[in-house]
Amino acid sequence: MPFRKPPDLELEGLFKRHFTTVEFFQGTIMNPIDLQRVKVHEADACLVLANKYCQDPDAEDAANIMRVISIKNYSDDIRVIIQLMQYHNKAYLLNIPSWDWKQGDDVICLAELKLGFIAQSCLAPGFSTMMANLFAMRSFKTSPDMQAWQNDYLRGTGMEMYTETLSSTFIGMPFAKATE
Repeated sequence: MPFRKPPDLELEGLFKRHFTTVEFFQGTIMNPIDLQRVKVHEADACLVLANKYCQDPDAEDAANIMRVISIKNYSDDIRVIIQLMQYHNKAYLLNIPSWDWKQGDDVICLAELKLGFIAQSCLAPGFSTMMANLFAMRSFKTSPDMQAWQNDYLRGTGMEMYTETLSSTFIGMPFAKATE
C-alpha cells in the first residue's frame, strides 16, 4: 500500500470546523474492508473527485474509473458521481455492468464543463462573470466616487446563495410576498 501523508493544517482546520458533520477515514477505496469501515453500503452516494493538478489526465481518469469499479463491485446499487478530466474517458463507464444513469450515476467532465462555459459566454455575454460571481465570495466597499450601478454590482458580488426547502404554506405565493 502506498504511503499516505496525513491531512495538512488547512484540511485539519476544515475537519475541526465541521466536526459534527464530517468524519475523516484514511484507507483505500480499493480495499473492501475499508469500504465496509466507512459504510459505503449505507451512503446515499459516493463522490469520486479528480486531482485537477495531475500530470497525466488520462491516468488520473483511469485510476478514478478503477475506483468506481471497486465501489460498484462492493455495492452495486450505490449512486456514484465521478469527476473526469477528459471527455473521451466517459465511454469507459458504460462498460461497468452496474453503472446506471437512470439510478443517478453521473459523470462531471472538467474539460466539457470548461468548454460549456466558454460556449455559454459566446451565446450570452456576461454569463462567465455571473458564474464567477456565484462561485466566489468577495468583500466589498461602496464608494461615493463610483456610480450607483457599480456600488450595486460590488454589493451583489458579496452576497451568498442558500438552498432552503420551504413549507407547503408558500406554494403559489408570489416571491415578493414570501420574502416579506
